Amino acid sequence: MVTVALIQSDIRPHDVEDNLTHYEVLLKDKIQKPVDLIVFPEMFNCGFSADFDQHAESMEGRSVTFLQKMAQRYNCDTVATLPIRDGEKIVNRLIWMSPDCVRGWYDKKHLFFGSEQRICMSGDKLTIVESSGQRWLPLICYDVRFPVWSRNAVQDGQFLYDCLIYTANFPEPREQVLLKLATARAIENQAYVLVVNRIGYDGEGHAHAGGTAVISPQGEIICQAESNREQVVVCHLDFESLRQYRASFPVSKQWD
Repeated sequence: MVTVALIQSDIRPHDVEDNLTHYEVLLKDKIQKPVDLIVFPEMFNCGFSADFDQHAESMEGRSVTFLQKMAQRYNCDTVATLPIRDGEKIVNRLIWMSPDCVRGWYDKKHLFFGSEQRICMSGDKLTIVESSGQRWLPLICYDVRFPVWSRNAVQDGQFLYDCLIYTANFPEPREQVLLKLATARAIENQAYVLVVNRIGYDGEGHAHAGGTAVISPQGEIICQAESNREQVVVCHLDFESLRQYRASFPVSKQWD
């Protein structure tokens, strides 16, 4: 079993220090037993606004340092996205942090209309992370609408990944769209899917109600946060059951 903790939280626009402090208090209150992975929502440190680029930081910045601090404190990996300044460009970067180092990162490929497209450069490479004995594909929000980008595959008898992660800032009117798309991704790729979405209002006035959930390879929601409530969802993923399911229903042999 692998235990994941999904953080459905509000994100105060532009207030990085307050957001990081709030996460620290929230984790101290809610994480009482060992976990293997903590996942925060997209743009976890500052949220989206018309000028979120002012909060872009380096890979040695305070928000990245915070992710490692939490990884060390809870002896697990942490995952979050934030604006990173990479040379002359700014990217919406997902960082996968272990207690010792960055395991990997992914720059969001599919940028949403408006401020994100105006400010950020698009990434062009997938990142597979190996952690807790499993293979993970971390993606970001709007990526969920593009199934080819998350397509699983089998090479030399090994699946490309076992669990797909979407950190998100999906607004309230499209929360059910997020869950339906994520469910389709789980079924078609024979993998677990983790969805981690925020609540509250962003810096452009868009409301978010959550929709944080864990979806089984069969498309069942096995853990889910309540709408409009700040919550830490702790869920156990049974990867041995996943392997048995893949063997008993070998649809992967006919994948295009």
